[in-house]
Amino acid sequence: MKRFLVVLLVLTLALTGFVLPSAAQDAPTGVFYGTWPYVLPPDHHLNAYASGGPNDNLGALYRSYVELPPAIYQWSTGQYVGFLAESWGFVEDNTAYEIVLNADALWSNGDPVTSEDVIVTYALGRLNGWTQFNYISDVVAVDDHTVHFIFSGEPSLVAERLLLKDYIVARATYGELAQRALDLFATGATRDSAEWTALQTELSEFRPAELIASGPYTYSLDDVGDASMTLHWQPNSIFSDDVNFGEIRMWAGETEVTTPLVISGELGHSTNVYPASTIETFQQQGIRLLDVPRGYGPALLFNHSRAPWNIKEVRQAIAYAINREQSAFLTNGIGAQATVYMSGLLDDNVPLLLPQEVIDQLNRYEYNLETAAGLMEQAGFTRNADGKWADASGALISAEYTFPAEFADFAGAAQDAIQQLNAFGFDITPRALPWAEAAAAIRNSDFDLSVWSWASASPFAATQFFGPTRRFNVGTLAEGQRGIDFPMEFEYNGEMINLDQMILHASDGLDTAEQQRRAGEVALILNDLMPFVPLNVERSIEPLNEQLIAGYPTDDPDWAGNPTNSDHAIIYYLLTGVLTPGPNAQ
Repeated sequence: MKRFLVVLLVLTLALTGFVLPSAAQDAPTGVFYGTWPYVLPPDHHLNAYASGGPNDNLGALYRSYVELPPAIYQWSTGQYVGFLAESWGFVEDNTAYEIVLNADALWSNGDPVTSEDVIVTYALGRLNGWTQFNYISDVVAVDDHTVHFIFSGEPSLVAERLLLKDYIVARATYGELAQRALDLFATGATRDSAEWTALQTELSEFRPAELIASGPYTYSLDDVGDASMTLHWQPNSIFSDDVNFGEIRMWAGETEVTTPLVISGELGHSTNVYPASTIETFQQQGIRLLDVPRGYGPALLFNHSRAPWNIKEVRQAIAYAINREQSAFLTNGIGAQATVYMSGLLDDNVPLLLPQEVIDQLNRYEYNLETAAGLMEQAGFTRNADGKWADASGALISAEYTFPAEFADFAGAAQDAIQQLNAFGFDITPRALPWAEAAAAIRNSDFDLSVWSWASASPFAATQFFGPTRRFNVGTLAEGQRGIDFPMEFEYNGEMINLDQMILHASDGLDTAEQQRRAGEVALILNDLMPFVPLNVERSIEPLNEQLIAGYPTDDPDWAGNPTNSDHAIIYYLLTGVLTPGPNAQ
């Protein structure tokens, strides 16, 4: 009898351990209707380490519901709120950063989330050259739920943000590839070795059959349709009991596609950019509009390998020749502001990130066509009888300006820049491309002028300086891609500098005064050389249909400052159950 009871107890525990995760609760009802410009299979796949994977097709907003990061940043307080992590911080002697995972966290297949998943995530991140490895030399599992990230130099607040924001992937999916990467590192192989390149290629071509999720939602490629794709609730996440939506339906497309869906009441929330006239229509319909920082704006990009964009005075002339107030209005109406400081940093952050003596030295490139003309003449160009700028041989400054057709803000900024520069005397023609092709053209240096984002929604200068000077440049891009092709090692004010390293380490350490000094050096160089023209800074004016999505606070100072492109408050609100289906949600 006793033996029978022992066997029964073992079976009961085994069965309980097997079924408990899937019995957390019944699937909630209601559908969250959002939007994202995903692509269709086979270009759409489930490999998080390759273009066309979850990062591209879910974006920062929706990927957080599927593969959780350790934490989310709260901009109003400068503090982090845990998702996968239950605690985090610098170790006592500042030689490492520690993350302790929530011991209750599970994957959708029932496996626990452990340190091994973090090791796997970062082994493949190192193989792909993740920015974190500019700050850390190793990732060590202390126990099943504690991980130490060993600093290679100074402790870094930038590294802290990167480590807490990156999504952790499942060892069940990537473990075999990660082990081979770790074995490769142990041999001392370098990134330029044939073995490294071969494994990196194999990783990029890997196509998982399943997306194993730590968040409360997951999906398969069968859920990806022409008009919409669906994320389905799964019961094993630490947030599964909290969320109030059984599905997240993502309409495919950008502004042109989503505008009628907002007006018809079929779209609950959108981060797309809408022109002023459309925003006015939303207001007339009584649709609530969220006013959220975007943390970026459109920049005019130069291909520095092509004349005359390799001439500093020409780039400076363009900065003077574009009325940035007009540019802002035609980019996003009331949702954009002209750039003031031209420092490579978001204007709102300049007083926090730069010393006052540096701010006072910044050239603000206030709109001045006479100054612009003087710089063109200084560079050796003159206006011909038609008022067009020409070189000594009489050849006009002709160029093609590419822009993403679906992005209303970037398209508006580009078309306005073309109109203003042609009125000044250039000969520029527009070329609209699908957004993915426009981005690829920049990476492949297949453009004259183009438009993409500058700065980023980050509280650190090094991260804001990253785009586009490092983001679209040699050394950061894939092998063979040259991007804007702006040289990063050169003589400046009588000494050789490495601007890439200056940007990379601008926010190192924990001394904010030293961070300001380093950032000031970079800002003055960018302000002078003008490798790109930061046209304006955008705010996100986002329609929220409260008949479909209820509960979004009207006044929440704790989360109101979080930018849409990085730590959107809606991520926190959905995961923690603040948001509920509205009265018209199915």
